[in-house]
Amino acid sequence: MNSQDNGLEFYDLSHPFGDKVPLWPYFEDVKIERVHYHAKSRVLSQKITTVMHCTTHTDAPGHVVENTPFIDQVPLRSFFGTAVIVSIPKGKWEKIMPADLEKAEPRIQKGDIVIVNTGWHKYWGDSQQYFAYAPGFYKEALSALRC
Repeated sequence: MNSQDNGLEFYDLSHPFGDKVPLWPYFEDVKIERVHYHAKSRVLSQKITTVMHCTTHTDAPGHVVENTPFIDQVPLRSFFGTAVIVSIPKGKWEKIMPADLEKAEPRIQKGDIVIVNTGWHKYWGDSQQYFAYAPGFYKEALSALRC
């Protein structure tokens, strides 16, 4: 799905949100409780209880690296820009390495937002395959993305 707004094209890459969405195996389910009802209170209010690693989300650098920005300190402009989608198929526990990114087509340019399709999205769901065996970036590959 995309839409045009002021010359920008937006793509929704999010997964569904709600009760029973796939979560890390040790996390509690999302809880959605109605607090007020239209028929009784003339308004609908809900209480949502969830962990921060729930469905589509962005990790702030401060979540994983000491003395780095939290999400409120990351400039909004960091989430918009020229993006490139590259296909780098990987199997169980395989690493995305600098060479993978250097030979990727289309070419990754300085400042690009990079979306890497490993093919692993086909396993998304409540499965060990997705959560326990997915490929990932090797630390040197992340440095290569900084061009």
